[in-house]
Amino acid sequence: MKTSIIILTHNQLDYTKQCIESIAKYTKEGSYEIIIVDNHSTDGTVEWLKQQNNIKVIFNNENLGFPKGCNQGIEIATGENILLLNNDTIVTENWLDNLLACLYSSDDIGAVGPVTNSAAYYSTIPVNYTSIDEMHQFAANYNVSNPDKWEERLKLIGFCMLIKREAVDKVGLLDERFTPGNFEDDDYSVRLRKAGYRLMLCKDTFIHHYGSVSWKKDVNAYSKVLTENEKKFKKKWGTDSNSYRIDYEMIGLITASKEKAIQVLHIGCGSGGTLLKVKYEYPLAQLYGIENNPFSIEEASRFAKVTSSFEDEEIRERKFDVILFSDNDVKLDESLLKFVKEHLKKNGIFIAKVPNIGHYLVIQDLLNGHNPFVKRNMYSFSQIENLLKDAGFKISISGLKPFINDDQQQFINQLISVRGDAIRPMLESSYFLVSGQLENGQLLSLLNKLASEQSNNQKVLEELNHYPTEHIITTVKENYHSSVTMFNQIAIENFAAGYHEHVLPYLQAAFEEEPDHTDTLYNLAFVLNAYGEKELANRYLSLIKNPDDEVQKLFEEINERPLKKIQELKFLLRRLEFDKDLEETKQMIVHKLAQNEIEEQLIKEVINASIIDKIKALQSLAIICFEQGLHEQVLPYLQAAYELDKTDEDTLYNLGYVLLYYGENELAERFLQQIQQPDEEVLDLLKVARGESL
Repeated sequence: MKTSIIILTHNQLDYTKQCIESIAKYTKEGSYEIIIVDNHSTDGTVEWLKQQNNIKVIFNNENLGFPKGCNQGIEIATGENILLLNNDTIVTENWLDNLLACLYSSDDIGAVGPVTNSAAYYSTIPVNYTSIDEMHQFAANYNVSNPDKWEERLKLIGFCMLIKREAVDKVGLLDERFTPGNFEDDDYSVRLRKAGYRLMLCKDTFIHHYGSVSWKKDVNAYSKVLTENEKKFKKKWGTDSNSYRIDYEMIGLITASKEKAIQVLHIGCGSGGTLLKVKYEYPLAQLYGIENNPFSIEEASRFAKVTSSFEDEEIRERKFDVILFSDNDVKLDESLLKFVKEHLKKNGIFIAKVPNIGHYLVIQDLLNGHNPFVKRNMYSFSQIENLLKDAGFKISISGLKPFINDDQQQFINQLISVRGDAIRPMLESSYFLVSGQLENGQLLSLLNKLASEQSNNQKVLEELNHYPTEHIITTVKENYHSSVTMFNQIAIENFAAGYHEHVLPYLQAAFEEEPDHTDTLYNLAFVLNAYGEKELANRYLSLIKNPDDEVQKLFEEINERPLKKIQELKFLLRRLEFDKDLEETKQMIVHKLAQNEIEEQLIKEVINASIIDKIKALQSLAIICFEQGLHEQVLPYLQAAYELDKTDEDTLYNLGYVLLYYGENELAERFLQQIQQPDEEVLDLLKVARGESL
């Protein structure tokens, strides 16, 4: 069986070379063909591709965009499978075998994709590697085929999508209305699913993705294309990307047993992304949805029972373990809560995600003369709290804070200057995450057992962790005089038992109650360090007013190799690599070198892990050190550049020049003689090295 790997190029030759080299190294010979479609590159890519003998290439005289280019590749492909692969990826051990294993595990699977370090639609996993070599070691350990890690998805991302040829023949080519790119993969996912195929995310397969290399140079253009193509997608299908959302925050509050056939209703389920994720997490779950959009109903009905009516017989006659609510069109009011109470099982949980009326963007809209309440229902904290409490629910409410840029933060700070810092959480939270259960005393009983330390804590924790975290936090605050001590105990017990998702929320609650509590600060630092969050651990540890020997020991362990130093160094070296703000960058590097803030070994590691043009970076560092009189650091960088490429003429010249300056004429001559085509300047240096007159 042959797979046709289709790669589009438009400049970025270094990335293309890395991608193709990784395919050759980690893919079985004879199992694939590579088809490159070049969209009018001007950086040497065309010339390089013409020298390759084992690649099919189409050269376009203009940039035809991603969908058209992919279609050109598909049309000449001869494989039984089509694999669309971005050129800024590096494939890994077992990558294709694992993807094929999933693709052919069932006749109704039409396409599959891997997880990565950088991609959209919940396709990323946390990684901690710092070099490509470390990445390959990570992937070799990670890429173990495991059907339990194959997750059905509503859509796959086109950075790496493997599709059966029969599915392509049935569905057709990519829709070129989405040129130059974006949403063509969303569209193709929809078409595959409408044709009866399932899409699978292979969470047993990892490849590296540098991420949107071609778009990074013009973020504004990228944003504009994204907006325009989403409009095209909505016009074609009658829905937008929001209907495919996966509400991980709501799913995280479900605490049922994985072996239980729970019944879940999602009011405002969209196209079913959240319900499909619930199905993956709770395989025996029975899924139901209420949704107004006809296309979304069609999408979600492939794996759930979805209707547009609360009076539908399938809904009206059932009680549910979980009722989710995230519907902008349906109002959360007494009438809805009456429905929820009638259809929620005795120990069931109601989870809602609702827009915050006090969010700073809402206030900005009002100040700009707009009416943000026309398109969706919004709620205040007290409104939600009173509404659910009056309905008899024991509730917890938290805010969901999105990314906030500097300009937005400045606006928030201006509002805070008028009303005080207490309103900050309200301004920064775009949504409220609400969980509620009808009142019962079982939770308090479990907490008392844990506090008494006279029972089986493992068993108590298992039962306790079935409750929503915010529900537990509220109960502790209302019933324990020393809530901080109780929060720390719950966190420590969970950490010791390995229930790591139930640790930090309680330590954070303790910190919010008493920010200078020594045990809380130490426990936060200890746990965060264990989780690899050294910078954050440092921050909490620094708040301890009277550190003892144990605190000092933890501080030394955390600061063995600060992450901040690596991040700053990576930033400076990338600016050096791309000649950005050169003088300022050089001054910053010289300062850090002179003050011994960065070590030679660390610099080399960061260059190896994060810099494409490694030789240029090493040469630049050597020249900077030479010019500034930091002579002990010159030759190590030039030697490292020489080891990477012993024929690079700039490196050979710089070595000759520097060694002559240091009086090492014989060694200088040896390097200068290796230059294949010496110019007049090189010949002059050779004469100096040999003691000849110019």
